[in-house]
Amino acid sequence: MTTEISIDEMRAAHKRTAPFIHNTPMMTSEKIDEKVGANVLFKCEHLQKTGSFKARGALNSALLAKEQNAKGVIAHSSGNHGQALAWSAQKIGLPCTIVVPKNAPNSKVEGMKEYNAEIVLCEPTMASRESVCSELGEKRDMFYVDPHNCVSMINGHASIVFEVLEQAGDKIDSIFLSVGGGGFAASVAYSIGILRPDIEVYLVEPEEKQLSNLLENGVQCNVDTLNTMADGVRVAHVGSLCEPILKKYCTRTVVSVKEDEIKEALKLIWTRMKQRIEPTAALAFAGVLYHKPAHIKNPLVILCGGNVDTNYIIN
Repeated sequence: MTTEISIDEMRAAHKRTAPFIHNTPMMTSEKIDEKVGANVLFKCEHLQKTGSFKARGALNSALLAKEQNAKGVIAHSSGNHGQALAWSAQKIGLPCTIVVPKNAPNSKVEGMKEYNAEIVLCEPTMASRESVCSELGEKRDMFYVDPHNCVSMINGHASIVFEVLEQAGDKIDSIFLSVGGGGFAASVAYSIGILRPDIEVYLVEPEEKQLSNLLENGVQCNVDTLNTMADGVRVAHVGSLCEPILKKYCTRTVVSVKEDEIKEALKLIWTRMKQRIEPTAALAFAGVLYHKPAHIKNPLVILCGGNVDTNYIIN
């Protein structure tokens, strides 16, 4: 299993996973452009396999685990990572176990089950998720795929950057993405920082996360789990592999948004673009809609996922 985060490994992961995943489309909206006052491009990862970008890193991880003759893969997840890893394992014939917090969205849990993952419930805390996962993984000799702090996940996620640069590299001046545990953010920040340092990468967070305080002052958020409608980024702390990358490339490009702003961004995508994204995807757009720096004229927003309960209503 590779232990290095590098452009070479990211290119290898892209080649390894490309036959299985979608090269997701770009979308635009004239109404949204008018409202934002910029030319906004949307990268539609909610249309990716399993409904989120997580399929990229999870598939790379599962393929590498199989090469190492692992007996299976295991992870903890509130939804998208679990679905992605379960799909990846099923695709290549590996057993998969997902440790799921009891408050995870039902649609995401059902999605994991549909890909034949074994579901083990735990308490809705990071400590419970990690301890149950560690105990089971050791007992069953399964390869642990951390949803955030994992080299193979970070390298695998970078395939989205190669697609973006090919599709719109000459049209964008910035990328806005939602940040939770930091794996996806680190992947995009690292690869863009090396390949296209002229493009700014903005990390959009629920305001309770206070990532700027960590990156600028070394002060961690004082909670483990965030209280936010964006359930995909409730993890308050970024991983140890991710933190130095984010410090290097994104210290001054963290955008904090309020819950009402996420909600209004979600409504706008649902009604204007007719795309049923999940709140975590709307988080990234809220950063553009309400907090876009004046010098940004051509932002790209990554709509990271579309796994939302069928009975979910925006109040």
